[in-house]
Amino acid sequence: MAAFYRLPSGLWRAQINRRGVRRSDSFPSKGAALAWAGMVEAEIMSGVRGEVPNLTVGELIGRYVREVVPKKKGAHWEEVRCKALQRDSLASVRLRHLDSPHVAAWQERRLSHVSQASVRRERNLLNAAFEIARKEWKWVRRNPFDGVRRPKDAKARTRVATQGEIDAILKLASPEMQKAIVLALETGMRASELTRFEAKGRVGYLADTKNDSSREVALSSRALEAMASGPVGISAGSISTLWAQYCKAAKVKGLTFHDLRRTAAVRLADKLSPLELAKMLGHKDLRMTLNVYYQADPEKVADKLG
Repeated sequence: MAAFYRLPSGLWRAQINRRGVRRSDSFPSKGAALAWAGMVEAEIMSGVRGEVPNLTVGELIGRYVREVVPKKKGAHWEEVRCKALQRDSLASVRLRHLDSPHVAAWQERRLSHVSQASVRRERNLLNAAFEIARKEWKWVRRNPFDGVRRPKDAKARTRVATQGEIDAILKLASPEMQKAIVLALETGMRASELTRFEAKGRVGYLADTKNDSSREVALSSRALEAMASGPVGISAGSISTLWAQYCKAAKVKGLTFHDLRRTAAVRLADKLSPLELAKMLGHKDLRMTLNVYYQADPEKVADKLG
C-alpha cells in the first residue's frame, strides 16, 4: 500500500510497499505523488517492472495452495504435499536469492528420506507452482528447477495379485470392500473411479477421469452381480486404507490396491485386443497399455504359435 506525508521542505513523499517491493520518491504536490504511486503500484502488480518481491518460497507455496490447488482434481493430496514442503528449509529462502542450487539441495535432502517416485511428485508440484509464479504472478524471473537434473524414473511396477492373495483378502474384507475389489478386477477401474461411475445397463459411465475425458467401461456378468446391492458406498481414501489393513492381516506384501488395475489388465488381455484393452482402461496412448499394463503370458503366446 502507498503512504503519503508532507516533508518540512513542503514536498510530498510517497512510499510504496507492494508484494514485498518498496519504493519511495518526493514530489512538489500531493497530486503528483498520488499519480506516481498509482502508476508504480499498477506496474508492480502487473509485473512489468520485473522486480522480484521480497517474499519467501513458503509464501509462494501458500498462495499456490489458496488459489490453484482447490481447482485441481487431487486437491487434498496436493495440499498435504504443499504443507510438508513448507516445513522444509527451502520455504525460508527469499525469492530474490533463490537459485538452482537451493532446489538441488532440497532434492538431495528429500531423496535421502523418501523414494524417487515421491520426490518426482513433489518436484512436479513445486515446478508447477514456480511456473505459475513466473508466468502469471511475475514473482520470479526464471524457474529455479531449470537445469536441475530430475531423479531417474523408477521401473514401472509389474506386481500382479495372485488368486491366492485375492481370496485371502476377500475373506477379510467387508461387503463394500469385496464389491470394490471385484469391480476393480473385472473393470480395471481406479479406486477413485469405482466410487463415482454410473451403471447404464452393461456399461459403466465415467463423466470425468484422470486424463480429463469421459469413459465407458464394459461390465461383465460378475461386475453386474457385485453391483446388485448398489454402487460402491465408501470413499477412495477408505478403500486404500482398508486395503492396506487387509493386506497386513492376510500377510500379503508389496501389493497396492492400484495393482489390481494391472491384475485386471493381465486377465482382460486374454479376452480383449490391445486396442480394446486400451479403451477399457482409458489410455489415450497405446504405449502405456503395451509397456505398463499389457503382460501377455509367454507360455500362452507359445501355445498360440504351436
